[in-house]
Amino acid sequence: MLSYNIRKNPKNPVLITVPHSGSFYPELFKKHIKLDLDKIRKIEDYQSDKILKLIKKESVDILIAKCSRAVVDLNRSRKSIDNDMFNEIVLIDQPDEKKMISYGLGVFPKIISNKLIFKTKLPASYSRKLLEEYYDPFHKVLSNQLEFLLKKFGFCFHFDLHTMPSKALKHFKVKPDIVLGNNFGNSSCENLVNYIKNSFEKFGLKVEINNPYAGGFITRKYGNPLVGIETVQIEINRSLYMDEKNFRINNIYYLQNIFSEIFNNFGYSFRLAAE
Repeated sequence: MLSYNIRKNPKNPVLITVPHSGSFYPELFKKHIKLDLDKIRKIEDYQSDKILKLIKKESVDILIAKCSRAVVDLNRSRKSIDNDMFNEIVLIDQPDEKKMISYGLGVFPKIISNKLIFKTKLPASYSRKLLEEYYDPFHKVLSNQLEFLLKKFGFCFHFDLHTMPSKALKHFKVKPDIVLGNNFGNSSCENLVNYIKNSFEKFGLKVEINNPYAGGFITRKYGNPLVGIETVQIEINRSLYMDEKNFRINNIYYLQNIFSEIFNNFGYSFRLAAE
């Protein structure tokens, strides 16, 4: 359940991942839910993959997950499992990301809008099947491609694309259009973040760094400037491209054009990054 453009002979070490735009719900998931899918879909980064539509295939590698994050959240640790969701012990070790689990937002989300997703506890086989079918393939392709780019160029630039509800930004006097997260400098160098920030600001967009989102599991796991992998999470204010209330695309071409301008002409200094 992946869609990807992986170049055979890339001209640059740039990769974009989109883990939360998926809208596929397997029958195994639907069999156990008590909420309507219309309510569950609100957790999606609604059609955010379409923002990349005008980027040329030769310009970047792109990896898009098709399965919904409500089914399996790829931006969580594989061990971010709440055993209470299952009718037997699934994870023997201590779970990762305990805070997210406490919110009902582990690798298997169990709460949306303060409402339980599932009718009853789930069988252990449910977790194994969904992790093997949807979680593992995404992270295998991502890991392999980062390794390939790193080996070919000596460094690589990885951007993890997400969208954020505008209501999550209500504490800002002026809501940001874009939030860049690099785990407070741990997943990428300052130069790369500033380059991307300036690139968006040239189009009149307001950009924040690490506030209120500093990057999720993917950013923390893969970003490691010391070995040459720089990962930056890009959060887009949903009001820029969609009607958030009625879940409809609205003026997405504006963002498509911006992303194509930035990534079709990606000019961050490779030489500087390699030094």
